Amino acid sequence: MSKVLTISVAAYNVEAYIKENIESIVSSDARDDVEVLVVDDGGPDGTIEIAREYEAKYPGIVYAVHKENGGYGSVQNYSIAHAGGKYFKILDGDDWMDTEGLTKLVQYLKASDVDAVVTNYKKGPDKDNLSLFEFGKYCETEKPFDPNSLQVAVGMWALVFKTEVLRKSGVVLPEHTLYTDRIYSTIPFSYIEKMVYVDFPVYCYRTGREGQSVSRASRIKHIDEYLSVTETLCKHYSEDNREHKEYVLLKASAAYKVSIRALLLLDANKENKKKLVDYERRVKSIAPDVYKKAASLKTRMGWVITFLRVTHYVGYGVLGKVPKGKIDY
Repeated sequence: MSKVLTISVAAYNVEAYIKENIESIVSSDARDDVEVLVVDDGGPDGTIEIAREYEAKYPGIVYAVHKENGGYGSVQNYSIAHAGGKYFKILDGDDWMDTEGLTKLVQYLKASDVDAVVTNYKKGPDKDNLSLFEFGKYCETEKPFDPNSLQVAVGMWALVFKTEVLRKSGVVLPEHTLYTDRIYSTIPFSYIEKMVYVDFPVYCYRTGREGQSVSRASRIKHIDEYLSVTETLCKHYSEDNREHKEYVLLKASAAYKVSIRALLLLDANKENKKKLVDYERRVKSIAPDVYKKAASLKTRMGWVITFLRVTHYVGYGVLGKVPKGKIDY
């Protein structure tokens, strides 16, 4: 592998954002050590044309790929299979990199051989309105640690994986399914022995854009995909033969709590109550540890889940009268 870092850009219908995305990478002093796979997933707009312009301007750095639509998971499957970098990072097409942070990251990765790196990240609607999420209170800086010691779930925004670890894990994301980044950011941990936290931001996550998969409307519309992804994590945990897998349990239970929260956004009726109860029973059967950990009283959703179970789901009717905004925390 001749490159230090492969960045996989999932670029479906992001014509309005892709220039800012790519510029944030090619402006880095470390760009020659990076390859950017800009994968247009069969989008109807001009994203691929813009990507090709950058490919021509930055040969050997930017690669414009146009493929038949297969969904977010298919983009990452393609990029993992074709990555030429020692390390691998995802960047959504409407997001961007902190250019200075990217330079620092590549410099660090050049001398590193850990299996994964956790970085800080920023989020907000645009460059002028960003908040910083730091992991410093959970990890010591630049000291290798066992991922099972993590006490917080880490999303894909903050993760860099060694490419060979991703391939060794055999992670394959389902196609035409939203929320598969949860699978991507969990399954490889079964193959990670040492990781490091670096105290600077790299990823900038755009929030508040209309049509985002994390919006309440999208979660309701794609509820079955939400549940399916969480179930995949539960199955992985139950089938994982590793002796120590505390972090995978943490991630699966966190995803499960989010799924229950999404179910509670649906109209409170008999059909949706049955959907929730059936899902609870299914997860309990697949992964009892996940089912139990999700009800921890250390979190608000843990209290909600415990309330539902203690009342044998009679409490579902009570929660149905709570304004949705109070549930959607």
